[in-house]
Amino acid sequence: MDSFVQKIVVRTDDFQLAYRIMHMLRSRNIDVEQRSLSEALPTKDAIWIGTVDEIAKKSSEGRPIAADLESIDLAVEAAIFALKGSSKTHRLTIGIDTGPRPGIAWFTDGVLIDTKQTESIEQCIKTIDSLIEHHDFQHLLIRMGKGSPSHRNRLLNAMLQQGYVVELVDEQKTSRGLNRNQHSVSAIRIATLAGERIWEMVELQPTEGEVKELQRRSRIKSQGRVTISSDLARKVALGELTLAEAIDKIT
Repeated sequence: MDSFVQKIVVRTDDFQLAYRIMHMLRSRNIDVEQRSLSEALPTKDAIWIGTVDEIAKKSSEGRPIAADLESIDLAVEAAIFALKGSSKTHRLTIGIDTGPRPGIAWFTDGVLIDTKQTESIEQCIKTIDSLIEHHDFQHLLIRMGKGSPSHRNRLLNAMLQQGYVVELVDEQKTSRGLNRNQHSVSAIRIATLAGERIWEMVELQPTEGEVKELQRRSRIKSQGRVTISSDLARKVALGELTLAEAIDKIT
């Protein structure tokens, strides 16, 4: 009986992307096949390449790798690396879509492992700490969307304080065609884009826009009963109080 030889599956409905990836893999003598997103994978652990949105929809299937027309080379390299079956992870990459409810996506050597929607900055930090604790890797890279300054900077400082390598990624590149609530999808895209390395912690200074947004949210959360002061809103933005605690102080 012939032994099974694993191949890379180009599983996307983006025909231009599929054509270019197939051409690149074949030029390197890599066994490859093409399937539509609706078709099943040949094996449960198959390595497959698709768009960011496609792998977000099918993240639990096989070993997905994100690609777009600007990052085909990186996706192909990640797929070949995964195909060779290294037993030890070289790089753990964590993408974070910053905001009041940060989305997280994590990759080992370019292969998407999972995504998570967190409910607060604090939960996001705890989740990242747990990921790092439970993964065996040689190098760690954290990529963050620029997002809202206060949320971003709180996360940024927390990561830098622990000595992690952090890059800031242009948020505008991650949001094309995405619903505002698709934080995990945006986190996938952030993780796949190179950003600017940040070396030093930054001063936390909430903007007027962030203060007003927190005041607006306090009215919604209290069902119109109260609007927190700008001072309380700043404390919420800095993580000194939760929004619920700020509302409780004036009710």
